[in-house]
Amino acid sequence: MRSRLPAVIALIAVLLELGGCMQVHAYAAVMVYDHGFARQISYTKRGTAFPVNKTQAFTQDDPFAYAYTTASFYSANFTWDWYDPEGQLYTNRTVQEKCIASPCTVVSSISLAGTAADRMLGLWRMDLLAGGFQLYSDHFWLNPIITQDDYWNFTVLQSAPARVHVDLTVTIHPNNLTWSFYRLYMPYATNVTAHEQVSNRPLIVMTFNDTRGHLIDLVDLGGARSDGYRLVLSFDLRSGLYSLGGWTTGIFALTWQQLDAWAWENSNDVHPVPEKFSITLPEGATFVDAVGMNVIALKHNTSEGVRPTVSLATTLGPGPTRYGWTIIYRDLTWADAHQVFYTTTANPFALSHLALPVLPTLTLGSLSLWSAVMSILLLTTSELVSPLHPRTGILINRRRLRVAGLLLAALFVAVTALIIVGPYFIVVPTR
Repeated sequence: MRSRLPAVIALIAVLLELGGCMQVHAYAAVMVYDHGFARQISYTKRGTAFPVNKTQAFTQDDPFAYAYTTASFYSANFTWDWYDPEGQLYTNRTVQEKCIASPCTVVSSISLAGTAADRMLGLWRMDLLAGGFQLYSDHFWLNPIITQDDYWNFTVLQSAPARVHVDLTVTIHPNNLTWSFYRLYMPYATNVTAHEQVSNRPLIVMTFNDTRGHLIDLVDLGGARSDGYRLVLSFDLRSGLYSLGGWTTGIFALTWQQLDAWAWENSNDVHPVPEKFSITLPEGATFVDAVGMNVIALKHNTSEGVRPTVSLATTLGPGPTRYGWTIIYRDLTWADAHQVFYTTTANPFALSHLALPVLPTLTLGSLSLWSAVMSILLLTTSELVSPLHPRTGILINRRRLRVAGLLLAALFVAVTALIIVGPYFIVVPTR
């Protein structure tokens, strides 16, 4: 044993020396037992957290969204990354946590009501990292509080003169409120009528000017209701359909604008109004583009057919903001029925490059040059080559040679005249 003791001491010394030269990275071990979201968190006297009202669906009226995880660990740096429905990092937080008696529950949260987050409706994501390594990803829904949703159906009956009919289906969700009438600011509408969607019972529509001089349409619902209802307003647009680039192009733009402060009866409601639009274009039309103005979202889909349809989804937020969209389309049927022809000039030398129908490789310019050269050769030959010439014994009919030369000369003159004068008498159709 005594002989082995110095060797053991030397080995320990070598290991200690090597340990001083190496850098060791140690990460905390975390074992997750449970995780999720809750509307509330309760704490015991010892500070232990318990999630209350576990859920994966929140509304924009919830004050907070709590994320929790129950895990076994001794000490770890937890990073909570919150991503909005667009996939952008909304906020993150890193906290050093210690757990004396495992398992422990750690919590993080974000504020919803009254913040920028309550307008980011959709599927959120939360990533939890420990020591820089991701433990898991979790998701929750942020849903709107709906007091009203609208469905607009635009039908373009005729591009020019403009004829557009609109049906607006309004669904009221009272939310402990009673509604006896429906008010809408509609300076763009004419021939307004209303009826209940289920029973088709006609509703009385009254139009008047308010104290600000705004033209208000009021629909009498025939008594207060607390269980919600659905009504349909039908009207024609006074304006909003315009031509782009002149009437002869056949390109049109349908523009829709609305001032949301007058969009519903309870204009002080802080909740946004989901809106869907369906725009049916004329027969033979082609959709070009859709542009939004002051809308939270503008997602459009198109369906092809005899009458193409464009579908939009927007959210109308509270506050006096004018919002809207523009649909650009081309009415091919209208353009074909309104063709315009006029006379124009062209490049005087354009016909010289025109190919002949029989000989595509031969153009009018080359034909003119060939006929000029050949006529000169034939006429010269008719003068020099003759039985009367003392230096030749060739017998050639001088008269026929001269006629051929004159015909080629006439062809040269005709083709050259066509090249020079022809373009000024050509009619070009233009739309």
